[in-house]
Amino acid sequence: MNSLVTVGKMTSMQIADAIGKEHYIILRDIRDEAGKLESGGLKPSYIFVLSERTDSTGRKIPYYELTKEGVLQLAARYDAVTRAKLIELAMAYDQQKPVTALEALAQTVQALQEQERRMTQIETTQQAIKDAVVSEPDNWREDINRKMNKIAEAIGVNQYKEVRSESYKLLEHRAGVLLERRLDNKKARLLKEGASQTAIKNTRKIDIIDEDKKLREIYGKIVSEYVIKYVA
Repeated sequence: MNSLVTVGKMTSMQIADAIGKEHYIILRDIRDEAGKLESGGLKPSYIFVLSERTDSTGRKIPYYELTKEGVLQLAARYDAVTRAKLIELAMAYDQQKPVTALEALAQTVQALQEQERRMTQIETTQQAIKDAVVSEPDNWREDINRKMNKIAEAIGVNQYKEVRSESYKLLEHRAGVLLERRLDNKKARLLKEGASQTAIKNTRKIDIIDEDKKLREIYGKIVSEYVIKYVA
């Protein structure tokens, strides 16, 4: 067998030997699993550690060192028989006390549940990013309110108020405007035009933004950034 032994870890060569696959296939599968984890915002380097060895001809050959969790993560992609072999291998290298077959099954279920949780997290993140990017220009006000409501649900009402105030300040900085001054001017115009006190009182900064195409575009991007930051 062409296997290296690493204390506390298994190598991709040992896994190839255990399940009867070519080493390059195991390397491919590990890279694929690592890529999926990275796309979901997770760091695979603590369970899949890339290393290299020197063969008899002096060539540098890449391989991976896997923790028990890394082996179980990899096992989840294979058929039942292959999974069983890898689970047995992972348990044999576990530094904790020997486990019974029932405990091994429980750990396998836990690993599969964790993988499902991670996939759900990835899907949720992808949907949040999609919601942030996709906009409805013909329903700008509704689109902004929908996104801000998602933020409020994610962070709570108190912090949401701070974020809303912060978003206006960021708009002022990027657009070079003073929303409060524009708001005062609009209320003065409404008063001059004979608008009711209720209408004047209910006029908000979002009304000022809605009236200006440039401000709508800039503020829409700001809100999308907040959706990705707080919801994704």
